[in-house]
Amino acid sequence: MPRQYSQEAWAGLVGATGELLDELGLHGLAQIARSARTSSVLATWARDAGAGATAFRDAHGSSGVEPPDTSLLAWGSIMGTDESQAFEMVERALGHAVAAGELVPGRPRWRSQAASITEMALTQPLDIPPGQTLVGLVTTERVGRWIDSARHALHQQWRASVANRLLHPVEPPADPGDAVAPMRWLLDLAAQTGGAELTQSHYLARAAVVAAVERFGWWDWPKAPRSESEVHQLSTVRSAARRLRLVRRRGRRLHLTAGGADLLHDPGRLWAAVATETEDGEEFTRMITELVGLRLLQGRVETGELVAVIGPIVAAQGWSTSSGPLTPDELSSAAWRPLRWWRIFHALDEEESTWEYGTGRRLTPHTLALRPDGERMVLAYLRAQAAGPRHQIYE
Repeated sequence: MPRQYSQEAWAGLVGATGELLDELGLHGLAQIARSARTSSVLATWARDAGAGATAFRDAHGSSGVEPPDTSLLAWGSIMGTDESQAFEMVERALGHAVAAGELVPGRPRWRSQAASITEMALTQPLDIPPGQTLVGLVTTERVGRWIDSARHALHQQWRASVANRLLHPVEPPADPGDAVAPMRWLLDLAAQTGGAELTQSHYLARAAVVAAVERFGWWDWPKAPRSESEVHQLSTVRSAARRLRLVRRRGRRLHLTAGGADLLHDPGRLWAAVATETEDGEEFTRMITELVGLRLLQGRVETGELVAVIGPIVAAQGWSTSSGPLTPDELSSAAWRPLRWWRIFHALDEEESTWEYGTGRRLTPHTLALRPDGERMVLAYLRAQAAGPRHQIYE
């Protein structure tokens, strides 16, 4: 209203809106129109349009009619046509619940009730297209945009080849506990009374480091490691746990968060969280992880071939260094990031090179493939990229 009408007309429009809503029997909405909160938003807007818009967003967010993110779907700040329409339809469903008094913002657990109404609206079968759902339409639209945004023909072909497998959530392995054992070990350590002990440099205590490498086979040298910094697998798992907000440091102690406690006792959800992570969380690593994962889904590959085939795609996507395109050595180093990450969770089936005794001539190359559970992990990662919310124009 403030964007379309002069300030002199606001009071009359608000009053007329309240009367109309009362006549329609929507007394709860009429009260919102006449509320002190509405008057405050308008008064703020009269002083400063930017501050007024902020006040409106705050009020709207606590009104109960703004569709929340749920485990089923998180909304993007940049939406396609289907997602925008789905958002409006869910907003309408929440508005009806508020008007009927079924959803009362401010009451205990009202946000979880709003999430339930949102998921019900998203999964309700539609008449057109018949049998489809809003969440299905949004997911299909997002995956389609993901395919179209590839700037290299092979990249687009790889994305299209897995698209149908990304339209529904990827189920965890039958026994996800084994796959995420390193992460569960760290969470268990942080869950102990008082938290896990850290050194003065905020690394895990040496005894814990030694215990980890012995349990998971992360050390090949005669002398035990002296510090967490020497064991990249352990520091990588801990960094991912921090990014996922499963652990937090307080002083010289590492503590389990409430979210970490929930996932510690739910291996399936923990697996799903780990599957969407990368070695370091950086945007470049996310892109490389996608490309390596897409190639591995095509079948077993030599490490040299893997680096060679992703190079042109990386360049086509616009990635380079300050001195120009990435060199083969830089691409090789980048390609090992997802391989190191997936190796921690036993996702890879590797065949090491063999060499001729005496001459040192290589007889067979180093090759890589995905184990069945590793394929699930890669698909879960790709689904998060393809069907997740969009917040940038170019992703």
